[in-house]
Amino acid sequence: MNKPEAGIISPRPVILVSAPWAMYNRPSIQLGALKAHLRRRFPDVPVRAEHLHLQAAAEVGYSAYQAVSERTWVAESVAAALLFPDQAPAIQRLFQRESRQNPVLRAAGLPALAQALDRVCDRFIADIDWSVFGLAGFSVSLCQLTCSLVLIRRIKRQYPELPVVVGGASFSGESLAALTAAFPEIDHLVQGEGETALAELTDALCRGGKFLPDASNRQIQDLDELPAPDFDDYFAQLQRLGPARRFHPVLPVEASRGCWWIRKPRPDRPAQGCAFCNLNRHWTGYRSKSPRKVAEEITALSTRHKVLGFSFMDNLLPRKGATELFTALVESGRDYRLFGEIRADTPPAQLAAMRRAGMREVQVGVEALSSALLARMNKGTGALDNIEAMRHCEALGIHHGGNLLMRFPGSTAEEVEETLINMEFAAPYLPLNPVSFWLGLESPVFRDPRGHGIRLTGNDPRWSVLFPPQIARTLRFMVQGYVGGKLEQRRLWRPVEHRASQWAKEYAQSMRGPNPAPILGYQDGADFLIITRRRPDKTHDVHRLPQTSRRIYLFCRKSRTRNQIQTLLPHLVADKLDGFLRMMVDKRLMFSESDRFLSLAVPMDRCAEDFERPMA
Repeated sequence: MNKPEAGIISPRPVILVSAPWAMYNRPSIQLGALKAHLRRRFPDVPVRAEHLHLQAAAEVGYSAYQAVSERTWVAESVAAALLFPDQAPAIQRLFQRESRQNPVLRAAGLPALAQALDRVCDRFIADIDWSVFGLAGFSVSLCQLTCSLVLIRRIKRQYPELPVVVGGASFSGESLAALTAAFPEIDHLVQGEGETALAELTDALCRGGKFLPDASNRQIQDLDELPAPDFDDYFAQLQRLGPARRFHPVLPVEASRGCWWIRKPRPDRPAQGCAFCNLNRHWTGYRSKSPRKVAEEITALSTRHKVLGFSFMDNLLPRKGATELFTALVESGRDYRLFGEIRADTPPAQLAAMRRAGMREVQVGVEALSSALLARMNKGTGALDNIEAMRHCEALGIHHGGNLLMRFPGSTAEEVEETLINMEFAAPYLPLNPVSFWLGLESPVFRDPRGHGIRLTGNDPRWSVLFPPQIARTLRFMVQGYVGGKLEQRRLWRPVEHRASQWAKEYAQSMRGPNPAPILGYQDGADFLIITRRRPDKTHDVHRLPQTSRRIYLFCRKSRTRNQIQTLLPHLVADKLDGFLRMMVDKRLMFSESDRFLSLAVPMDRCAEDFERPMA
């Protein structure tokens, strides 16, 4: 721990701000990590973290706020109407177009939301004496860009001498020259990881240090050196809201930075990571905390704030050391409720360990149900991997959120047809969320547009609605524009959109009522097996498998090759085995791909770790 330097009598404090429309039910992991780091480096410097997104949610109403925060263009429209009132008519049209399918957003309306946000921002600025601070920092990520700019402009109008630094994912592709030309109120830009750069700025501006850094990206190599995030300010703000507006928040934690799936390019694998992803462009390499460190942080935060809900903010949960981590969480004796993002090829035993530790919800990186399309996306998984992940989560009682990415550039009719076929095999499980492809700045597709049959056109045209043209032309935003095959992709994917909507309705209808059974479930009779498929119209299809068929079906609770199945039953005639497997696939009770077979039914007791049960 560094000691204050001689001659420094009264360091000036730092204020860190998280603007709307970040998720209201959890504090900002960026502010928590930065505050903890600054407090450790400079115990003499007071650090104040303002989670303004919580105050805004209380003002707007939690349901309306959440609806706004889930749609980027809607969220950015609300503050843009305050930032550039001359653009209000065009912004209003964009808001209406982007919110037309959401009744909560339609009921709230842009004028009322903008007025509420205006009140929140003015009250926030008026309640703080900004003149005492030596530095004001704004963490700007998804849905926070325009609101952060509103706050910065209003604060600098009253306190022009206050140094302002910005950082976060929204600015990781920007240059300081372009940013300050558009918004001269911003004095410093931190690219990438913020701890080291912000500490150097704090030393220079708040403690009288002699060196003013360029705030370039300098990463901390050993993440175990970082202190646990400091969320005290968030909980103090939550307490001040009063009993009627309080809730049990979910705390963000991180076990790693970067993505271990991103690998160095080589002649047979030029793309790095998933082709559509630009989430890791502000990291260099991949680093992870030790399992012991992560478990200690979660335990410490749970003890301090009396919470049990935690969300891993990692782009992808570490696989190395995962069993050790989740075992430690089990041994803590706490009934955690956890969320994390995982790959579809996560081993079943690891999923079971996560479930025992309290993992109740995961975001599975599905993206597609066509193996050909998954290869185009550089996912490193196939359709069977994705369906198997959904099956195992269903069996364990883990809510498995996942996206079905439509209109990926260059998608073919054959890939769409494969998607439609495989959707029928996945239909018993929680529906995937259909989303349309958007071009991310510096994603592999962005870096190789010609290889994906598109041509770059600069920023997405919606930015020219939110920002004046002279600004929209000079800045590089996260969402980019392109031309090439858009109309054809929309036509190709229309049947998938329709089937996805139907899937969601059928699943919701089938799962109505208390404690619904699986849509496709099995009961083991020791020497026979009963498989039941429930249908939305309340009818049932029942299949009874005798002993040998039962053994094959239970053996394929994890995907198996044809040879592995034959080895299990060496005396079974090959034609009989092939006939049984073919029948199971035709009835959509099993899924097959590339000589691998997977049983789709899950145990009626969905919390059972069915793939760990011995097979008699």
